Amino acid sequence: MEDRSGARAVRYIALDIHQHYCVVAGVDREGRVVLQAVRVEHADLEGWLKKNLRECDHVVIESTTNAWHVYDLLSPLVERVVVANPIKVKQIAQARVKTDIRDTLILARLLAANLVPEVWVPPAHVREMRQLLSQRRQLVETHTQIVNRMHSVAHRHHLQHERGKRFNEKTTGWQKDKRLSSLEQFQLGLEMENRA
Repeated sequence: MEDRSGARAVRYIALDIHQHYCVVAGVDREGRVVLQAVRVEHADLEGWLKKNLRECDHVVIESTTNAWHVYDLLSPLVERVVVANPIKVKQIAQARVKTDIRDTLILARLLAANLVPEVWVPPAHVREMRQLLSQRRQLVETHTQIVNRMHSVAHRHHLQHERGKRFNEKTTGWQKDKRLSSLEQFQLGLEMENRA
């Protein structure tokens, strides 16, 4: 499809990202369907995008857990990629009947009308740092849970133990106390192996 000058007209493409697949559809500036909705498995997504998208396309995706990977696939292929705030999109485009195809077309039409509430797309190095910090936070939380469970066993049996979060050979003699059942000793051993 070309405009009057002979240049290819901009298409407004939406990707509705799910856990194992995406639904892709596109409209023109007037909201008419120019790319029929199609379901694309994630394993096939990169090849499908390279084959079917144009440099002049504008694409919208919603911010989800795997949105940055899809964003990175799209960016070199099209003119513009918008990452939508899913909560605000939902407020704007409440549909009585929800299907993947309808949701995708609504998102494409919002993009064509310039009504997509965008989120900031952090650069790749910022995303990597956020992922690292998130993993660290999870490790700290896991360590704290393990320590709390170990303290709970010691408190339940009124055993003397070191305060704090450090458990090592010097501070875990209480774990061999005869008041502990063999199952409790086994569980404490597992906690010692799994502590961060």
